[in-house]
Amino acid sequence: MSEFAVNLRDRVRQAREDVRIARRDSDDDRASAVGADLANLERLAAEHGVDLPEQTSDDARA
Repeated sequence: MSEFAVNLRDRVRQAREDVRIARRDSDDDRASAVGADLANLERLAAEHGVDLPEQTSDDARA
């Protein structure tokens, strides 16, 4: 796997975790902002054929 793909997967994992934490803390603004970043990362992965780990229900965007 390329360094680009590894980095992108790591960033997606972190963004999913950040969304989960923001939701847990009832920080809707942060969840929304990080969710938008996550959507961009997922789009970038799709454009470059990078497979991402499955999204769990806890990972769902705001």
